[in-house]
Amino acid sequence: MIAPSKLGGLVSQEWASDDALLLKLRQLRLVRREVSDEDLKGTFRRAREEDSALPPGLREFNSPNERVRVFLGSFLTRKGARWAVPLRSLEPWWKFWH
Repeated sequence: MIAPSKLGGLVSQEWASDDALLLKLRQLRLVRREVSDEDLKGTFRRAREEDSALPPGLREFNSPNERVRVFLGSFLTRKGARWAVPLRSLEPWWKFWH
């Protein structure tokens, strides 16, 4: 399972439209300016293709919006990389008591 992240949540909200997702990533300065729109859209496409190739039972554990987050890794700004960090709430509860 790919752990959820703030970036994954954003991708999930804009997942219906590549153009809307691209615009949001750029507006929030989560991806580097020099990265082409086509490279970014190719990342979205790869995530969708990989998701559709998974058997239905595995899809619930491997969301395409979090897969995009992983694929975008090399295109992210420093801010984008912070947004891509998995949420702490997924760490075992006992780690918070030490």
